[in-house]
Amino acid sequence: MSSRPPKIRLRKLRILAAVIFALGSVVWSAFSIGNWFAEQGQSNIPWTPRSRPQRPPEMADAPVTKPVLAQAAFASRQSTAGLTNAAALFNTTGFWTVHLQFTPEQWAAIEPHQIQPLEQQRFGGRMDLRNPAAKRNGLAGVRGVEFEWVHAAVEFEDRTFADAAVRYKGNGTYLRSQHGTKRPFKVDLNKYDKTNGLAERTTLNFANLVADDSFIHDALAYEMFRAAGVPAPRTAYARLWVTTGQAPPSYLGVYELAENLDGDFAKERFGTRHGAIFKPVTHELFSDLGDDWSAYQGIYDPKGKITPAQSGRVIEFAKLVAHADDATFAARVGEFIELDEFARFLAGMVLLSSYDGFLNNGQNFYLWLSPETQRFQFIPWDLDHAWGDFSVAGSPPNLAHASIWHPWMGRHRLLERIMIVPDFETRYRRALEDMLTTVFAPEHLLQRVNELATQLRPVVAEDAPRKFSRFGPAVTETRYDTPGHNGFDFGRNHPPYPLKWFITERARSVREQLDGTSEGVLLKR
Repeated sequence: MSSRPPKIRLRKLRILAAVIFALGSVVWSAFSIGNWFAEQGQSNIPWTPRSRPQRPPEMADAPVTKPVLAQAAFASRQSTAGLTNAAALFNTTGFWTVHLQFTPEQWAAIEPHQIQPLEQQRFGGRMDLRNPAAKRNGLAGVRGVEFEWVHAAVEFEDRTFADAAVRYKGNGTYLRSQHGTKRPFKVDLNKYDKTNGLAERTTLNFANLVADDSFIHDALAYEMFRAAGVPAPRTAYARLWVTTGQAPPSYLGVYELAENLDGDFAKERFGTRHGAIFKPVTHELFSDLGDDWSAYQGIYDPKGKITPAQSGRVIEFAKLVAHADDATFAARVGEFIELDEFARFLAGMVLLSSYDGFLNNGQNFYLWLSPETQRFQFIPWDLDHAWGDFSVAGSPPNLAHASIWHPWMGRHRLLERIMIVPDFETRYRRALEDMLTTVFAPEHLLQRVNELATQLRPVVAEDAPRKFSRFGPAVTETRYDTPGHNGFDFGRNHPPYPLKWFITERARSVREQLDGTSEGVLLKR
């Protein structure tokens, strides 16, 4: 009898310890998952600029106090006399100096205002990225963040545009920049003064690169697409300064200048402005929503005025995708899509394991409707989370080995239908084979990473100290170390993403899948 009470007490202590451990695990999981949803904007809590707690100073993306190279460039501006076309503007071999000048009133007015956020009741499933109450589709609009244009002066090297329009841009990149000063900007040079323009362009996009440790995801991915014959924007780099009143100019850091997809782009790339440009945001691309274009308008977001024939072409193709039998769909899909171009676009997205877009959440691409052929072409956009660097869709190893034959996540009616068309499957396989030995050849890409990294390193060194500390591993590491990595690798505190590792590993996985020695990983929500 003397031994029984201690055993009972020991068992009770073990049970109590297990309960405490379980409760602690639940609390920690809730905290981690809450942080994940906060990073991705999937919380139901309405967002306002003051509702998010400020991170401590060491976490802020503040640039260094003495950016020597940037100050020298600011003091001796380049001549813009030679900027006669967009090819000269979008050149990755240098850095433009750009200065945005606001009065105190203008700087106050540029702050976004709050509208009704979109309620999100899903957990672990897909997220709607379109708030009907917002002017713009995407995560910021879902969170109820509305951007406004303001008047400002813009200095681009030695040229000044006294009355330009400036607003914030981006979705996740804007939301993630709330704790620092490096916000993304969009500049419309001729919104208020129709005589303004630069190098045959009127709109400039300045991406803040906060989600890209390497600073080269976009630039390198767009290069790959263009080399493969897929229309894609060009990029350059810029050092961005801002003045918000009487104080001296403040240096924000290095930005990416991305080509705007508009009539100017269409004129140069396709030879005409008379086609239609759409920027869809939908999980159900080309779903039949009826015969009234108003049901499609907000989803497909046409950039400019479109004709009834152009809107009708979207509806006509939606009905084919939704209702045609397999034989009819296979026979007619080539009437609506440039099949070779789409095969290369899809192959590029698959090689890049780009899951913040077309393959997953239905955003970050454009459609061009040719006025001559009446066929759609697909244009990639916003690839900072390409190269398998989007752990919300899966762990980096799973993204590096993602299936090439079932690359989409969730339902994707267009891909489900087109991937079983024998003619398209042949084109797609041919595109993968070709790109794997040319534009996605590891030896070519690794050399290009080295070239861009060498160019960027001294400039990134004058960006945020935290960014520079992550830049080196991002562009040099060739291994992926699992300690510290898990299914919730996201946000600011995960280890720097090793771009070279992904390139090598993805090329090997795709080769094995093409040879039939591996099935790849089927990604699921």
